[in-house]
Amino acid sequence: MRNYVDYINESRTNSDPMMMVYDSFRGHLEESVKKKFHENGIDLAVIPGGLTSICQPLDVAINKPFKDNLRKEWHIWMANGGAGETAAGNLRRAKLSDVCGWVKRSWDNISEEVIIQSFKKCKISNHLDELENEDIDSLSELENEDIDEIIQDSDKENEEEFEIEMFDSQAR
Repeated sequence: MRNYVDYINESRTNSDPMMMVYDSFRGHLEESVKKKFHENGIDLAVIPGGLTSICQPLDVAINKPFKDNLRKEWHIWMANGGAGETAAGNLRRAKLSDVCGWVKRSWDNISEEVIIQSFKKCKISNHLDELENEDIDSLSELENEDIDEIIQDSDKENEEEFEIEMFDSQAR
C-alpha cells in the first residue's frame, strides 16, 4: 500500500491538495499507510463499514456496468469457441492477454458521464471543472434518479450490443 502512495505521488502533475477515498479495509488504516499519505500531502477519507454502497463512487454507479461489460466480453469469447476443451474434457481457461483485453474494453465502455455523475451522487465533487460544490449544485440539481437513468441506458445499450454480437457470432 505504501508503494501505491509513492506511485500516486509520482503521477501527480501539481501540488494541489489531494484526497483519496477508501473503505475501512485494515490495510488502508495501518498507521504507516496513514503517515505515508500525510507525508505526501494526501488526505485520506475512510468510508465506514457498511456504507460503501452509498458513499463510494465505484460501488454506487461504476462496478455494475463494468462487470456487465466484462461478462459480455466473456460470453462473446465463449460463443466464439474461445475456451475449447482440455484432453480431460474440461474447459480451457482464457489467456491472460484475452482477459486483459476484456478488462480494457470493459473500462473503455464506461462513459465519462457515468464516472462524473457517480462522484456527484456521492457528494464528492470539489474542484470538478474548477467549480466548488455549491457552484455545481446550482448548475445542475443532480437527483439519484439521474444517475440511475444513465446506468439503465448504459445497461440497455450493453444488452442490445450483446444480442447483436451474439447473433453475428452465431451466424458465422
